[in-house]
Amino acid sequence: MSLQPIDVDPTMLRATAEASAHAYAQSIWHIEEEIAAASGDLEPLYATLTEEGPYAYMVMPELRPDGTVKLPRITTREEIVEAYEMIRGMSDLLEVIGLTEIRGTWYTFQDNISRACMKGDASNVHTVQTLGMFPSGSGPGITGELVWIRYRIEALGGLDEPNTIPDDPLVARARVYDNFSAYQQGLRDNDVGAVMAVLHDGISSTVRDYVEDTGTITAHQGAAVHREYYEAFFARYEVQSVVMINQVTEDWYVFAELRIVVHPRVGSGTLAFHTAEFWIPAKTGKFIARIGHGTEPAPQ
Repeated sequence: MSLQPIDVDPTMLRATAEASAHAYAQSIWHIEEEIAAASGDLEPLYATLTEEGPYAYMVMPELRPDGTVKLPRITTREEIVEAYEMIRGMSDLLEVIGLTEIRGTWYTFQDNISRACMKGDASNVHTVQTLGMFPSGSGPGITGELVWIRYRIEALGGLDEPNTIPDDPLVARARVYDNFSAYQQGLRDNDVGAVMAVLHDGISSTVRDYVEDTGTITAHQGAAVHREYYEAFFARYEVQSVVMINQVTEDWYVFAELRIVVHPRVGSGTLAFHTAEFWIPAKTGKFIARIGHGTEPAPQ
């Protein structure tokens, strides 16, 4: 019996590898310049941004006393400069270690160990686990930086809500997987109710806006705003398919890149776009934060 070769188009493999390497290079360039910014010179850091926006930044997530989350987005170069003058004026980033890394063709996602210290206090290093995503285009620079700091799951969600986190870490991980799978099926079924069923009442999202076509990220807070968004999305598009490209599932987050094919309800043709987002569950299992970006809708 003769063995069959792995029959994959080498041109496609080369193009995918080149795109992935380019996206990763932009991300690492940015991280290295953020570490180098300890010198006080921030101009090389700003040079790692694409020359033009729209930008997609969210680097300071905040856990509120009531268990909900604030995701302050930034969409202009001026805001990014102001944010880094404040952040790097107070602290120095020392090291970023990618524990888990997905090198997409248009982004890099990392589950990180991040080490930093307050300015001038290198003897007192703070180590935290963070999620980071750096979208980029075909040219030099990143178009955004999206960050989540790991919080205790039992602190996420309403103060009076029950803590239903499974004791078994594998069961907890499976619950995250099941809820995200249910979300995907809700998209396939064009079912607002099914999508909303896995979202916490206090859900916060800063993800690519496909209703207003702003080219940047949303600032959605609360279930009512999310319901309005998905009603508008399904009124604009009929989802034809949702295909998983990459997925990482842990008990405290799920990251996924999805390819979504849609048919505009007004007009003709079929469009497709990719999303790359990380989703954070609350202690009830429902998702309380969504952070990510997406590509431009393009003809299928």
